[in-house]
Amino acid sequence: MPKIAEQARAARREQIIAAGLACFARCGYHATTMADVAAQAGVSKGTPYLYFAGKEALFLALHEEWDCGAGQRVDVAIAMLPDADRRSPRRVLHAAAAAIAAHVTAQPETCRVLMEARAMAAHEPTIAAAVRATDTRAHRQLTELITAGVRAGEWPAGTDPALAARLFTAALYGLMAQWHLAPGSFSWEAAAALACGPAPDTDSDAARRPGASGLPAVPAT
Repeated sequence: MPKIAEQARAARREQIIAAGLACFARCGYHATTMADVAAQAGVSKGTPYLYFAGKEALFLALHEEWDCGAGQRVDVAIAMLPDADRRSPRRVLHAAAAAIAAHVTAQPETCRVLMEARAMAAHEPTIAAAVRATDTRAHRQLTELITAGVRAGEWPAGTDPALAARLFTAALYGLMAQWHLAPGSFSWEAAAALACGPAPDTDSDAARRPGASGLPAVPAT
């Protein structure tokens, strides 16, 4: 396929995804039809089907774009940390939380639409599988990071990394919901720090674990 044709096809696909987002945001997933999407995009009724098998596939493409965009933003935020901070699991987690917060505030409509996906997951098997895959991957990465942080003395001794990872994720999703109900009602920067969970009691915990981390002490962020 010629390069110009590929670019035109990619542009039209993005146009249809943007139209789907507008329709989902306005009417909700279940009330939206592919005809609505075509009208929003200003194309014939059959055109969206050249790119997506149906509404579900379109919604999943939107979900994938959000997920990839969020992942890229997190990667950039971590890469921009000073070397010492990149060796600190707690500071890495804080940077990830702040990056997700920035993604939410930069794309609030997409975030609001995709919050619906979590509610639909119990009734739409394909969407449920996508949500589950995203959650499983994130939970594994967070658990590994917090496990390293506990070993480094950046979380209290005895912290359950898997549970802490779930609490972190639950806090972020809860904050997203609150943000959409009352935009600007809290500081995402402060919320990102709190979502990381409690820091150890440096006076007592560090004394019990001398030299345990091999890393410099990192204050709560």
